Amino acid sequence: MANPNRVPILEKAIEIVEYIGAHPERVTQSELQRALGISQASCYRIVATLVERNWLVKVGSRHYDISGGLAAVAKKVAFRLERYRKLQPVLNHLANELGFSVKLSIRDGEEFVNVCAAKPAGEAIVFSEPGFRCPLSEVASVSTVFLAEESRERQRELLLGSAAELEKLRVKLIEYRRDRFSFNAGSMAENAPHHIDTLSLPVSRNGCLLGVLSLLGLPGALAGSDRKLLAERSSAAVERCAELLP
Repeated sequence: MANPNRVPILEKAIEIVEYIGAHPERVTQSELQRALGISQASCYRIVATLVERNWLVKVGSRHYDISGGLAAVAKKVAFRLERYRKLQPVLNHLANELGFSVKLSIRDGEEFVNVCAAKPAGEAIVFSEPGFRCPLSEVASVSTVFLAEESRERQRELLLGSAAELEKLRVKLIEYRRDRFSFNAGSMAENAPHHIDTLSLPVSRNGCLLGVLSLLGLPGALAGSDRKLLAERSSAAVERCAELLP
């Protein structure tokens, strides 16, 4: 039974915003009409209103895209790096204790985002700046930990159905479930997909995965180390991050 409190024209406006937001390219009104089944007159009035309120912006003579006014509305729930600054001392201590750079990543939809990073005293290389994003479809140590929480079907969706990536993930998941950490070896080769060694550990609270703590090193640095010992020595930092993460 349909909800009697629904507002159909508002639903159409939301559908328009969601449709444009989900498409990387700008869209036309005629595309919106066809895709969403909205009449020309209704689509024109809704789009004109959204443009006036700065939720949409008109680009050229025919195309529309999301505008900055919508970002302002969502500011309350927007991703903000300052929420994670309290984790900085934990990462600083671990980096100096182990002699490797450290980062903390959280999941944001179909990507992971680095929210905090630290390097040992005297280290000149910054491996991974806060704010850096990477799609989960790129199978490596961090994405393996996040993907391990998903069903096989959802993994297939996130990896865009790529048989090669699914097989790579299958192998990495076997190692991850055995070791309780995920390791990815880097290479100095110019065409290598990853240029640093990364060892990633799950950060969980009450059985819920909150983030991933990673140790980073130049190619061969972590590959030649006792990775199980490094994981054990990182356990206190992992637990502290679990306590502090929002």
